[in-house]
Amino acid sequence: MLVSKLFTNQAIRFATVGVSNTVIDFVVFMLLQSFTGVVAAQFIGYGAGTLNSYLWNRRWTFARGKGFDFSEIIRFLLVNITVAIITAIAISLVPASIPVWIAKIAVTILGLGINYTVSKLWVFR
Repeated sequence: MLVSKLFTNQAIRFATVGVSNTVIDFVVFMLLQSFTGVVAAQFIGYGAGTLNSYLWNRRWTFARGKGFDFSEIIRFLLVNITVAIITAIAISLVPASIPVWIAKIAVTILGLGINYTVSKLWVFR
């Protein structure tokens, strides 16, 4: 029962948006890093992915429709900042004996689970 709820169409749409966010972040970063430096490119790339995430999750994943909701944007930003902090802490706690790519996958799944749940229950309620 729990597994079937995790793989609803909404969860699949959320994951699809997440993949597009990652692609946007990476492409923007790679295009800008030689011009702006890696720190600025990282900030701009992450921001582009987050903007993509908000727009697509609001309109497609959670079907919130048109209109502007400032409090929703604040909740969205708070969730994304919190998930970034949690996953950064989590990856720093992974033993060095575990390959970095496995640690990254693990914390990405953790972040996805937290982000989806909180987005569904609080951000796009």
